[in-house]
Amino acid sequence: MKKLLTPKTWTIVGILAAVLFVTAFSAPQAEASSGEFNLDVAHLINGKDLGLDKELPVDVYVNGQLTIPTFTFGERISTSLPAGWYTITVYLKDGTPLPSMTVGPVNIPAGVDVSINARLENDTPVLKVKATESIEEMASDGTFDVKVRHSIDGRRLGLSKALPVNVYINGALAIPDFRYGDVVNTSLRAGSYTITVTLTDGTPLPSMTLGPVDLPAGAEVSINAKLNSEKTPILFPIVK
Repeated sequence: MKKLLTPKTWTIVGILAAVLFVTAFSAPQAEASSGEFNLDVAHLINGKDLGLDKELPVDVYVNGQLTIPTFTFGERISTSLPAGWYTITVYLKDGTPLPSMTVGPVNIPAGVDVSINARLENDTPVLKVKATESIEEMASDGTFDVKVRHSIDGRRLGLSKALPVNVYINGALAIPDFRYGDVVNTSLRAGSYTITVTLTDGTPLPSMTLGPVDLPAGAEVSINAKLNSEKTPILFPIVK
C-alpha cells in the first residue's frame, strides 16, 4: 500500500470542500444570495492508486459532527452556503483519519465562487482549490492573506526530520501535525491574533510565540518557522 496518511501540502481554504459536503443532501442548488458563497466539489481520487477500494468512500465531519457518510470516487456536488467559520475532519470508513484533509478553523467570505477537486499529490490526498475572488477583492471584505511555512529540519535539533508541531491561533488548534516542508495558505478576518506552537505531544515551544498583534485588511502576511543563528526555533513574520 502506498503512503496515505503523511501530509505533504495543507491548504486551509480546502475546508470549503468539506463544508459543501455538509449540506450536499439538503441544500438545493442556487445562486449565492447576500451572505453566501457558491461551491462545486468533485471526488477525483481513485482508491486503487492508494492500494484501496476504487470508490474510496470517506466520512466527513464538520465541527465534530458526522455530516456526510460515504462520499465516493466520481461524485460531484454543487450548492451555496452561508459565510462563516468551519472546522473539517475527514476519515476513511474504518475510522482512519486523513490528516492531509483536516483543515480549519477558517472564515469563508460571502460572494466567492469556488471549485474544489479532491486529488492525489505525491500519493497524499489533498483538496485543490480555485476561487474567482482575488486577494484584493477579499481585502475589501475585511480580510488579509497569510502564508505559513514550516522550514525547520528537525535533524538540526537532534529530532526527527519532520518535526511535527501543532499551531494554535488565539488559543484554538488551527494547524494540527504541521510538518517540515508543509505550507498553508488562507485568508483571515482583520483583527488581533496570537500564535503559539507546541510539539504534537503537547510540549510548548515558547520561542515560537507571536502576538498579540493587530493585522489590517489587505495585508499580505508571511510566517516562516525556522531556526535563528543560535539554533532556536522561531516564527519569522513579514507583513506587507
